[in-house]
Amino acid sequence: MPRHIRFGAAAPDATFMNNSIQPTPRWQQAFDHLCGWSAVALVFAAPVSRSLFLVAALTFIVAWVGAGQYRSKLAFIRALPVAAPLVLLASIVALWAPFSPAPFGDVVNSLKVYSKLLLVLMLAVTFADARWRARAWSAFTLSMIIVLASTYANVFVNLPWSRTQNLGIGADHSVFMEYVSQSVMTAIFLAMALNKTLCVTNRKLRLAWAIGAVVAIGSVLFLLQGRSGLVAVVVVVATFLALHTRKSRRWPAALGVTLLGIALVTSSPLMKSRLTTAYEDIASYQAVDRTSLGLRINMWKLALDQMVDHPIAGTGSGTYHQIAAQHFGHCEYTCTHPHNQYLFFGMEYGLIGLLAFLWLLWRLLGMARHSTTSESAVLYALVAVLAVDSLFNVPLWYRAISYFFYTMLGLIVASNLPSGSQITATKFRSCKPEA
Repeated sequence: MPRHIRFGAAAPDATFMNNSIQPTPRWQQAFDHLCGWSAVALVFAAPVSRSLFLVAALTFIVAWVGAGQYRSKLAFIRALPVAAPLVLLASIVALWAPFSPAPFGDVVNSLKVYSKLLLVLMLAVTFADARWRARAWSAFTLSMIIVLASTYANVFVNLPWSRTQNLGIGADHSVFMEYVSQSVMTAIFLAMALNKTLCVTNRKLRLAWAIGAVVAIGSVLFLLQGRSGLVAVVVVVATFLALHTRKSRRWPAALGVTLLGIALVTSSPLMKSRLTTAYEDIASYQAVDRTSLGLRINMWKLALDQMVDHPIAGTGSGTYHQIAAQHFGHCEYTCTHPHNQYLFFGMEYGLIGLLAFLWLLWRLLGMARHSTTSESAVLYALVAVLAVDSLFNVPLWYRAISYFFYTMLGLIVASNLPSGSQITATKFRSCKPEA
């Protein structure tokens, strides 16, 4: 097996971990099954339950370690194109921690959050097995069906498990997670639904996935409050247009989708209100502004100033909270994170951390570009959403959405590795985007 996989070269298949002529001990089989099912549970839990996610994550880590086969697993991880930037980012956080001037609790919190970068690699190993990968995609589909069904039902009935109790159109109907996280998760589900619509050969399934895509868009536009979801949906649709539309037809298609999008947004009371508020925030911005956008601009300025003052190694792991508290004098909205993942890495870990994050995005993009699987478009969409959402949120730090991104990165990375299995050949037509 090669020491490192170059883009476009053959990647190791899941069979590399089961090619021993010796029968697998029963205890190891038990750990393997526990590892697989807990990984599937992680994918299911990410959009619906933080508690279930934490339990599944602990079970998965214990089972993954208990199953052994460390040499094979590490060889597989070393060969992954995203392994180096993920390990580098996690290492930077760990190495910066002992020297950080931040309070102990803030440092530990950063370690807990960014240690999940390594979870991506562990999940990629598990999901390299086509059986667990298929079950994980099914679990994600089921989870999002529950989310979407509950969101629409929430319009008519106050569901006991819903975090919002708002009847009727024109109010936020987020269910298990707050509206920003749910809307971004729904946008990734939209990417999956669009990809299935384009790739499956069964007409009934194609229709079902097309309906799922429409339902996902409708929930973001009409039933969720935030602007982040709207941006994520636009990014996903633009990504698929760029990948699956001929160059000569891209501009007419983009114009048509833009006009349709404007019509839908203007017909949504929630989106009209949020966009109007954004315009008013920009027009009336002042240095002491405490509007949503005004606070973001002030936080971005602080993070950028700190990055300029500490350009190489940053201010230290977990330091934003303390610095922001001293700077703003109030912590209602401003002291948790700067609402920008690039500036967050740049401020706390300097150019070293920022470049490591950019390297990760570049490697993910390279995987999508060289992927020969039908899921390459979903990876493109995920990278695009992650890159754009990082401009005004912290998707790798904020708990609810970070759980989702770390889990889906593991699944989608594994889904874009070359596979020796031909099981799905009859279910999907060739729809590899020309990008």
